Amino acid sequence: MRLALTLSLATAVGLAGCAHKPTVEPISVPAPAPAPAPSASPEVKVTEPFFSRTKSAVATLTPSATSGVTGIVTFSGGSTSVDVHVIAAGLQPGSIHAFHVHENGTCASADFMTAGGHFNPTHKPHGPQDKPHHAGDMPSLLADPAGKIDTRFTLEGVTVGGTDGFVGHAVILHAVADDYDAQPTGNSGARIACGVIAAQ
Repeated sequence: MRLALTLSLATAVGLAGCAHKPTVEPISVPAPAPAPAPSASPEVKVTEPFFSRTKSAVATLTPSATSGVTGIVTFSGGSTSVDVHVIAAGLQPGSIHAFHVHENGTCASADFMTAGGHFNPTHKPHGPQDKPHHAGDMPSLLADPAGKIDTRFTLEGVTVGGTDGFVGHAVILHAVADDYDAQPTGNSGARIACGVIAAQ
């Protein structure tokens, strides 16, 4: 009888323990947020115009088959003007010579006709600096008593580089003065020296 009572008591305690055992709910662990996809390279915005990044250029003058003219021309400037420095030798003392930027960047032929016509991206008539003129129109140059030129001047409304800039075109020294009237060349005569304008 005591054994039966002991077993019944043990069974009751065991059942009671099971009845009061708390239920463990599964813990919900949130999945980690996906890592952000690598961003593309940031867009590079060019705020500095091309012409201001190409601030200087140079052209070495070589003579035509019939002249002995040599020299160097440097161009420098910013957004609205270009400073030009011309040094040349081998000219007749006191002679005056038309000087232009031409459309093609080549001096391949002996007479420099491969340089084409005047550089004129805005399609204006030929003329002096104070009237409508080609972008390539420049002042005529005077040789000193030794037959040399060393002169500087500033051109307005043009640039060294950029789509409508001087770089990549040719500069031509002509045999006679420009009359700034006859179209499209100003009766400038033969092409006696040529140089291709290259960025520095």
